[in-house]
Amino acid sequence: MLKTRIIFPVLLCCVATACVKPKVYRSEVATRQGAENREKVLVKELLDRKKETADLIQKVGDLNRLIGNQEESIRSLTEELTARTQQMGESSSKLATEKSALEKELAAKNATLAQRNKILESVRNAQTERKKALTDLQTALAQSYSKQQDVTFTLADDRLVMSLPDKILFDPKGMTDISASGKALLSPLAQILSSTPELDIDVLSHTDNMLPKDKSLQDTWDWSLRRATNVVRMLILDFNVNANQLTPVAKGEYYPLTSNATPEGRQKNRRTEIVLYPVVPAIPGLD
Repeated sequence: MLKTRIIFPVLLCCVATACVKPKVYRSEVATRQGAENREKVLVKELLDRKKETADLIQKVGDLNRLIGNQEESIRSLTEELTARTQQMGESSSKLATEKSALEKELAAKNATLAQRNKILESVRNAQTERKKALTDLQTALAQSYSKQQDVTFTLADDRLVMSLPDKILFDPKGMTDISASGKALLSPLAQILSSTPELDIDVLSHTDNMLPKDKSLQDTWDWSLRRATNVVRMLILDFNVNANQLTPVAKGEYYPLTSNATPEGRQKNRRTEIVLYPVVPAIPGLD
């Protein structure tokens, strides 16, 4: 381009002095114009390249910033992943510890449950044995008193209640001493008690609300206690029943079966109940 600019004034000078032929001049002009056109094209291409370079530089900058942001994001994610991994490790360790504690607690509870089930089974077996003992005892007594219709039996959860008729058991005069028929009435009972010394027996005496004509009696408790004691005394002294089995209990007039307003009602309320308790098997774990 610099050579072109130097040649151009020389040509002008030659033309001006008419030292250059027209054909040569036109050729030179055409060459100059071609050079100028190429220059314009090259300038345009240079500008385009500069623009492309600027665009590329801007894109590179944008990419660098994007990469920087991504690297920062990666660092943040890496830190978060590390923190979460650590938390997961701690949580896993904590869960393992909690699991171990829960397993120990569950094992302890299962052991306790097994022990309680064992005790419950023992209780059920004891209840079954007690029920059988009561049933067998009721059967034996019922057979012994099969001809005595006034003697009744009531089976409860843990005891057998045998009710003896007052008019047969006690002397109707004093109403506290055992009559001859009463002694005969106690004989089958005494035989069974003697053969089963493990039984515990309460002798409950009930009265009506009208004391007999006996000035030595203070009240119906005194009256019922004397009657219960006389039954126990006869079982011990006349039939050799173990005294440790027997307990006299005075109930007085306070547990009537019916009204005391009539002789029939008072007769019904005067009664003696023999309460028999079978031996309950010991249950391990209930001490």
